[in-house]
Amino acid sequence: MTKLATVLSRGVRGLLVAGVLGVATLAAQGAYAQQQTSAEFSEKYNAGVTAYKAHDLGKALSAAKEAHAVAKSGFEKSAALKLLLVAAGASGKLQDQQEALEQLLNTEGVSSAEKVQFHKALAPIYAATNHYDKAVSEMKSYLAAGAGSAADWEVLSQLQYGAHDCKGALESIDKAVPGGKEASESVLKLRYTCYTQDKEGAKAVAVAEELLRRFPKKEWFQAILADLAPKKLDELAMLGVLRFGFERDFLADEGDYLHMADSALSEGTTAEALRVLEKAGVKKVISAKSKPRADGLLKQAKDRSADDAKTLTQLDAESKAGKNGETDVRLGLRYFSLGQYDKAVDALSRGLSADHVAKVRRPDEANLVLGISYTKLKKKAEADKAFAAAKADPRMAVAAKMWAGN
Repeated sequence: MTKLATVLSRGVRGLLVAGVLGVATLAAQGAYAQQQTSAEFSEKYNAGVTAYKAHDLGKALSAAKEAHAVAKSGFEKSAALKLLLVAAGASGKLQDQQEALEQLLNTEGVSSAEKVQFHKALAPIYAATNHYDKAVSEMKSYLAAGAGSAADWEVLSQLQYGAHDCKGALESIDKAVPGGKEASESVLKLRYTCYTQDKEGAKAVAVAEELLRRFPKKEWFQAILADLAPKKLDELAMLGVLRFGFERDFLADEGDYLHMADSALSEGTTAEALRVLEKAGVKKVISAKSKPRADGLLKQAKDRSADDAKTLTQLDAESKAGKNGETDVRLGLRYFSLGQYDKAVDALSRGLSADHVAKVRRPDEANLVLGISYTKLKKKAEADKAFAAAKADPRMAVAAKMWAGN
């Protein structure tokens, strides 16, 4: 009988599975120095430990397998398998990791606590080889022991999605995100994907809205825009939505740019239309088929910009001299278009005042642009108040909610 060498206390690194599971670590088992084993087993095992410490992983793997082949007791078998697991993990040998874990789960003397961790370690390995059903089963065995955290339930949800079980994935997500806690971006993306696949459009859009608010990206803006397209949203509200996308470079193609430019020209924000068309040109998103239309809009924008410059002073004087809120709003939109946001705020606020607002055609639009102008001036409290007023009109609710970030 002889003694075993001590295994380095080093974790076995798992794989990053489909960008979802992260790095799974299985703690290597500690010293066996006090355990008595056969000379034949100990010689092979100790050679494996020496090779592992010297970073000769190929030799360590071979020695661990040789040690397992001659192992007689449950202790010897588990020791060899754990050495194999450590070496295979360090060298990225998935098949060896899988086989070692599978055998450890069926080896006499392996404690229940260890087996729980082995189930968890097996899950990402099965997933890495596209055996998602097995991965789900192993993760469920781990969670059944009651050791799972919210992050573990999230891992299970990702595995269930990989196994094409959206129903199960959504149920696991509910356990990963207890009431009152905000879901992570990865959880929200999984929810969105499952709701989309299950054709639950309203739920998918609600998740896309949360993703856009908390993790603003082009894909979520475009998902919301695609949902709005067939609903024939009020044109001024759609302009507000497109303004949000343009501000963040979320517009996707010529359709977005031409729609926004056309709407801005109709609204009288000529300089805004010109900026949109010029950016579309820089981005080279206009196709040959659409170029005549884009050129026509560009000519209108340039011609009207020249006229606007001539009449701006007169419009400003008329606004300040009278009590026609619509004139004030037209002036405010002109200044907004030119990027003169402080003057836009003055004119729009005047137009929305009690003794001017009666003649304003669309107070909701005036409030939305007022809120955007305040946002540009970094006056959040005032912006929130204006957006709330715009949102009170159902026609403008979608755009105002998007700009307000709620």
